[in-house]
Amino acid sequence: MSKTDVHPSSIEGIKRLAKAISKRDSISHSKALDTASQASGFGNFQHARRSLSDRSAEAGPAQHAVYISTFWEDGQTRTSGRETIRVFMSKPLDELIKPSQYRYAHKLGRFRRHASDHVVDDYRPDSASAALERACGAARVLQFMDIAGLEPSKARVEPGAAYSARLPGRDHGSAWYDPVAKHHVGADEPYAGSVASKGAERDAWARQHNWSLARPEWAGMYYPEGCELYLYADASKGYSLDGLLKALSKAPSPIVPANCDRVAIEGHVPFVTPGERAMAEAKLARNVQRKATSPRGPNTTVEYRLPLSGNRRRRPKAAMPVDAHARIGTLLKGVLIDMRARAGVYKRVDAVRSELDDWVQCEHDRQAMSDAVFFDLYYGENSTGGMPETGEQHIENLRLAQSVLMQHYPDCAPLRDLIGKIDLAVRSLEKLR
Repeated sequence: MSKTDVHPSSIEGIKRLAKAISKRDSISHSKALDTASQASGFGNFQHARRSLSDRSAEAGPAQHAVYISTFWEDGQTRTSGRETIRVFMSKPLDELIKPSQYRYAHKLGRFRRHASDHVVDDYRPDSASAALERACGAARVLQFMDIAGLEPSKARVEPGAAYSARLPGRDHGSAWYDPVAKHHVGADEPYAGSVASKGAERDAWARQHNWSLARPEWAGMYYPEGCELYLYADASKGYSLDGLLKALSKAPSPIVPANCDRVAIEGHVPFVTPGERAMAEAKLARNVQRKATSPRGPNTTVEYRLPLSGNRRRRPKAAMPVDAHARIGTLLKGVLIDMRARAGVYKRVDAVRSELDDWVQCEHDRQAMSDAVFFDLYYGENSTGGMPETGEQHIENLRLAQSVLMQHYPDCAPLRDLIGKIDLAVRSLEKLR
């Protein structure tokens, strides 16, 4: 899909594009709003606002659509296609599940986040019916998470986390985490009737370990047509399953091929969800705005030589104040102190401070920056002391460092390289959550 094919489909998207057009073409904001609205098929901005507001009113209560796609390919008949279904959640997809949690989610483990409202299966079954069943299975997991407010977990949910103490007759099990109560919950989905002979044994297991074991009214995730869902958790720590049971008792039926909301797609026509379109609109607006900014290259960078090796490199054609360097140095050193054992974070942040250490020497002479000040800007982190900070605080500090850098330096390749290194360090920190 080319950039010219992307047209805003919301008031927010039109406003973003108008802002970029206004800077690019040096026209008033009102004229840019009309231009952006016309690009979306409306006569002017007033027409767009009225039309899109009417559509929003018709949509009813706010719900968040999530699209689930599975591609299929039959090797014998050489036919292929895709099955896409739509489900509605009470909150956006990214608030339900983080990208790093997909691998732990029951029946969602081989799916990946494709957009803010779209998950795609990495496995290709050999028929349309199998693809539809896989999509519905993923939908049921999202349903369960939305209803119960639980997150997928890789933890062992057994007394003492011991395999030998697992629930008798456990089958198709999965682990979940209650972020409010900060407690793990196990789900067990054996085939219907298979635990009848183990009922007494399972009840004895629950009494022995002081765990709660209950069967919700909701049919379950694995195979609702032929399995039974049970939940279990450690009651000795005060956790109760009552809230989950009550929520699941009011839930709609699990999504299966017979009741799912299939999205009709003609042939192999590319399918674009609203979330993908919004992402493309935002990217288009950034590209338009980037063309309107000051030129890059020699006009925004300057060549310098590395102090020891003498290699030629380029840096932003600007001088960041010494106090701003000091502020960034403090933020980076705080991360480096706590993340020495986390190579993915430490090496990238260390590379950023090394680069900035070179830049500050080129930007300020000894009159503006004494040797004592210089030596403490980006190094000497052992002297900072204090208690270790949380990963969330380190992420916030790195984002603040990015903000200070972008405030004082023009947009250019050397700056973007530093920003990219910080982004990678943040991603590594996010995996620690």
